[in-house]
Amino acid sequence: MTEFDSVIPAGQSGKLTAKIKTTTTQSGPISKSIAVTTNAAGAERMTLSVAFTAVSAITVLPRPQIMINGVLGDEPTATLVFHRPDGEKLEITGFDSGDEQIVFTTKAVTENLTIGRSQAVSGDVLVIASLAQGAQPATTSGRFKVHTNHPDAPVVTIAFSLRLRPVIEANPAEVRLLLQEGNASSRTMLFRVQNNLSKPFKLTGAQPSSPEIFRVQLVDGEIEQQTHTVAVMLQDDVIPDSIEARLFESLVLSTNDAAQPEVIVPVLIEPRALRKPGKPRPLE
Repeated sequence: MTEFDSVIPAGQSGKLTAKIKTTTTQSGPISKSIAVTTNAAGAERMTLSVAFTAVSAITVLPRPQIMINGVLGDEPTATLVFHRPDGEKLEITGFDSGDEQIVFTTKAVTENLTIGRSQAVSGDVLVIASLAQGAQPATTSGRFKVHTNHPDAPVVTIAFSLRLRPVIEANPAEVRLLLQEGNASSRTMLFRVQNNLSKPFKLTGAQPSSPEIFRVQLVDGEIEQQTHTVAVMLQDDVIPDSIEARLFESLVLSTNDAAQPEVIVPVLIEPRALRKPGKPRPLE
């Protein structure tokens, strides 16, 4: 953003003011360029460079971003170090978050310590993000606000991302079957069911929502292992004319894992007519 004198009399000078927006946590050398156009002969266009060093009001280490990636039941957390470079006491007074699955706590640093690859010194504050009680598998992202006692940085905005996977999940997450005349391969799909905690388990049963339309086969039987293969197939008597619109079905897999006794897999069945070849264009 710039402000400038649009008319400069001959032989005189004018002023151009550049305003560069930074965040409360941005620090280090910054360089920008400004393109200036004029009606002066020989100087119709010129480039001005601006370079400066930004000093953050509050430093957030390792970066102003939280990433929580884990499996339901293993309680993943993420920790940030908040530091005031001016040496004054830092206080975190509250949080504003749009995601109810994440909760935040603080801890004052009383002696120098290492958090991951970051160094925290006495007077810093640790912000710890963890899962709320009853959190469910989800993939989401957004921003949350940290309120502080710093007059120049009363609010620090932090980006976050959350990927919480179920203990047992299907890969891919949805089964897609295509009902098309002359295309037998699309009537069957194989997918895997895996334990994200790397624990062996058994698939003890499979129940399709519409057994008259599709059936299920546990390829590995009831062997106890970390990954299983499952086959979903359209029934032999299901033909393109028997289904007029796409069907949203489901498959319930039973396991012997107490953490997740059932796995529900969506099943999409889509009828598709063969395209008829178009008529050749007549030669002109």
